[in-house]
Amino acid sequence: MAIKLPSLSLLLQAFLGVIVRFPSTMVCAAAGVGALMIVFERNAGEDTDSLVKTWMMAQIGLALCTGLTVWAESRSWAGWRIWALQALGLLALGGYYFLFDLDAPALEIVDLPRYLGLLAVAHLLVAAAPYFNRLPVADFWEYNKQLFANFVVGAVYTIILFSGLSLALLAVNELFNLGIQDKMYAHLFALLAGIFQTAFFLHHLPLAFAFSDRERAYNVVFRNLCQYILIPIVGLYFLILYAYSIKILVTWSLPHGWVSSLVLGFSVAGIFTYLINYLLPEYSGSKIVQAYRKWFWWVLLPMVGLLFVAIGRRIADYGITEARFYVAHAGVWLLAMCAYFLKSKTDNIKFIPVSLALFILVAVLGPFTAFRVARLNQTDVLRALLEKNGCFDGGTLRPAAKPAPAEDAERIRSCLTFLERRDALGHIAPWFPLPLDSIAPDPGKPYAFTRANALADWLQVLPESETAFVQRLVSVYPRQPQPLAGNIAGYRMFYRLELYNQILPGHNAPLARFSDSRKFLLLLHTAGKIPVDSFDLTPLMRQWKTAAGTDDFYAMPDSAGVFELRSKKSAGRLYLHEARFDALKMQMESMNGVLFVK
Repeated sequence: MAIKLPSLSLLLQAFLGVIVRFPSTMVCAAAGVGALMIVFERNAGEDTDSLVKTWMMAQIGLALCTGLTVWAESRSWAGWRIWALQALGLLALGGYYFLFDLDAPALEIVDLPRYLGLLAVAHLLVAAAPYFNRLPVADFWEYNKQLFANFVVGAVYTIILFSGLSLALLAVNELFNLGIQDKMYAHLFALLAGIFQTAFFLHHLPLAFAFSDRERAYNVVFRNLCQYILIPIVGLYFLILYAYSIKILVTWSLPHGWVSSLVLGFSVAGIFTYLINYLLPEYSGSKIVQAYRKWFWWVLLPMVGLLFVAIGRRIADYGITEARFYVAHAGVWLLAMCAYFLKSKTDNIKFIPVSLALFILVAVLGPFTAFRVARLNQTDVLRALLEKNGCFDGGTLRPAAKPAPAEDAERIRSCLTFLERRDALGHIAPWFPLPLDSIAPDPGKPYAFTRANALADWLQVLPESETAFVQRLVSVYPRQPQPLAGNIAGYRMFYRLELYNQILPGHNAPLARFSDSRKFLLLLHTAGKIPVDSFDLTPLMRQWKTAAGTDDFYAMPDSAGVFELRSKKSAGRLYLHEARFDALKMQMESMNGVLFVK
């Protein structure tokens, strides 16, 4: 049977239909694409802040205006009421445009996470808005299944179109020497991704939000995706996390902070699979599919406990930061999900996007945001440290009578730096007997070159020696390069070390980096960030410090350059080419060489 392609008139009619149904969404799409294309035409160094902000607001507008439209349609609104609702959405975006500042001191820490949170909430609105009423959960599931499928198909079509048209542009340019610039390909991608894919997605967005049993049936793609791909991936996460939990119980040691990321990854993959799998047990006799829906939340619950232990340890040691707040906040949401689905008899999956949107809004807006909670916590930690070191006279700060212990001094400076980076030093201004502006950074003092360090200098909470804040970098290298010669029988692996600024992949597949205040050499598995082994470099630095004396360079004798290292698990032989370390803080700065590990 021949495939009949749609005519241009039919395509134009479909495009116009999208504009009529979603006018504000298409306005956002056009504004975002237009702003991006102008950015492509600007020269380096030209001001593009307003254009970038327009593009960012347009990304929120795409989802926000679509969500408002389908919400109104689900309530049978028509005419001026839908237009008025979309106009309100555009006005809200316009207000946010003027509030959002790309030059804000805390852009990456405060403003950008808030933007990303609102962007996520806008997309969750599209997923849940038509089902705030009493429509069945099965209809909600089918609606979102169609959204997901249409987005994926539209993305595939966009990539195919971009590839084909890009090759055509390249061929025409090479054959006729038209001088087509590279930025034309960026224009093409922006046009296809911003206009074509948006229009494709909206054209296929359901007109009605109630579906028949036949429409809710699983197709083979979703069945295989869930049964043979997603569930095994979640199972792999499950095995890794539970094996690690057993290790914690056996060794009786607290979990590392990075385990929180693994738990969150397991949770995201698991909940997404749970949603895809929600109705599959009714169409499949697979015991794995049925067991997944029945036991997933029971399996997730202990992992939420593991997450709380891991993040609780970090918060207890270093206080609350925005990142730790987000992890703990996500843990509270996951705990709420487990409690609901384990206790509920209906398993209403509408609760997932609605509750997630509310939790995100709490984290980025209002009195309990991550930014405010972290600032208050770090301020409390700072006050406690200053009181401990005798810096308060009543409610007013004064310079300390004696130097603070090194650990306290470093934490005080860390808290001050935390507040400075968030433009929040004004919150502790009432503590000082003089204006903060009068305590200016001093470029002539390496330990007071920022306002936070200048405040620490004024408070006299520096360690006993001011030079403890000054780096003393010592370079170490053999007089003669060490050949890779010698008996290396019994070594199972070698690592090419080229470490700068704490982390850089080696030339061969495994990875290595400095860890724990750059005092350890941490070896990582090739498949990701899973630790394999760790070698303490402190004995080497002590040896080099003694040999270097007061010099900043240490040229090792010809007989040196090969060092034996030991960890709790294995032994290593280091052929050193060059190293650099801070002789005051005993921290590695860089290292080049080859490490053989038994």
